[in-house]
Amino acid sequence: MDKWLSHPTMLRILSVAIALLLWAVVHFDPESTPATVTSNLDTKVIEAASVIPTGLDETKYALVNVEPTVVRLVVEGRRASLLTLKDEDYVVHLDLSHVTAGEHVVPLTYDLPKGISLIEMSPRSATVDVVEIETKTFDLGVATEGTPANGYIAGAPTVKSGTIVNITLPKDEMALVGAVRTTVDIEGAEKTVVNKKAQVVVYDTEGEAMEHAIIRPSTVEVEVPVTPPMKTMPLQISFTGSLPDGLSISSVKADIDKVAVYGDQKLLDSMETYTGGVTVDLSKIKETGTVKAKVSAVGDVKMVEPSEIDVAVTVVPSQTLTLDRSVILNDLPEGLKAAFKDPADGHISVTVHGSSNMLAALQDEDVRLIADLSEAKIGQTTFPILVKLPRFIDLADKSQKFTVTLDITDKNATGGGNNTDEGSGNGDVPAGGQPEGSPSHSPPPATSDPGSNTGAGNGNGSGDNTGTDNGSNTDPDPGSGTGNETEPDTSP
Repeated sequence: MDKWLSHPTMLRILSVAIALLLWAVVHFDPESTPATVTSNLDTKVIEAASVIPTGLDETKYALVNVEPTVVRLVVEGRRASLLTLKDEDYVVHLDLSHVTAGEHVVPLTYDLPKGISLIEMSPRSATVDVVEIETKTFDLGVATEGTPANGYIAGAPTVKSGTIVNITLPKDEMALVGAVRTTVDIEGAEKTVVNKKAQVVVYDTEGEAMEHAIIRPSTVEVEVPVTPPMKTMPLQISFTGSLPDGLSISSVKADIDKVAVYGDQKLLDSMETYTGGVTVDLSKIKETGTVKAKVSAVGDVKMVEPSEIDVAVTVVPSQTLTLDRSVILNDLPEGLKAAFKDPADGHISVTVHGSSNMLAALQDEDVRLIADLSEAKIGQTTFPILVKLPRFIDLADKSQKFTVTLDITDKNATGGGNNTDEGSGNGDVPAGGQPEGSPSHSPPPATSDPGSNTGAGNGNGSGDNTGTDNGSNTDPDPGSGTGNETEPDTSP
């Protein structure tokens, strides 16, 4: 090694190397090193960076106008960053925190991504127009457009969230508000329409939408009832089953006397009373009280309101009354005449039972004994008798059958006798009986109001096999229409 170092040629080489190193050290300029970095930088132009207003007190002021709404930016940064960043990453702010009503020129500020510097922004300010605002409450109106399905009716709309709306506008525009409303489409609807997102719109006095108005709430939930045609009519209550032995109905009173019936208009026009929708089972009644009864839709009726009612039923111990009535002969064929044989006077006594107030209110025409002679032929014939009784009045003996024996003869033949032409019956005689144990004077008038009775159905004993037919009269007053009809055995 020493030989190499001491060799003249090697010394020359080392001397040259050292000289080069010294030259490089002397000529090295640290300020020139950024030149190697400059090649990695680039510029980018954002032609339309959005101007974003901030800081405005929106409870007092509204920004009416901003000019310009976008600015031009020239930025510089690493090429890789400029390629990956989006225009939305370059934010230009318009600080309105100290602005009051009027027109102002406000300087713009910017917020650039890390590593990006601004070279140029044009323009550097914006002109703003700020107005003072106020908030008032308005009643929300609901309009419907379109028509429901054929025959259906739209009811009054309701807003579930309430009808008070807060409207915010510039003070000088508040007086121009003409209406605040929402619209619901009911075209072709066959059921209630519920719109959970009905838009609220403010209209000026000329009917134009004020689109810059601030509306709270901006949407509401609106319900529009859509129903078939409706008619309010009296309700009749039907009855089924029988009270326990020894008890009778004294009065029946529903908590309502009318119901709303929905259906086709022609159907409603043909109805005066709603019958058959409510039935009370008397077999479940043991004492005076109130029962709940469902109101159902019958036949082509689509709906009835209310769907349930309370019926107060008063029951009392039964009393009996014996009545003498003449037999009414109906539908005797033309050319024939009839004469009573048994009973010879054409009168039959019937014993009925019911509450004391209903028995006392019986009129002559309330209890009728009717013989149907439509099939009569010449000769002596026994006919069954149909006993017609008012509601809640029954035969004391439901198994009892009544008949009348008649001589049927040719009307043109000569001869005498006690005969009765078609449709006669010698007329009804006054009620001759009295409740058992009562004096023999005429029955006093009813002393208790039977109530606002709204039903049709059975009285005591309805539904048994005695031939009692349920009438349609709802008032327990026995003098108001047909009631039970008792038809005895048809055998002679």
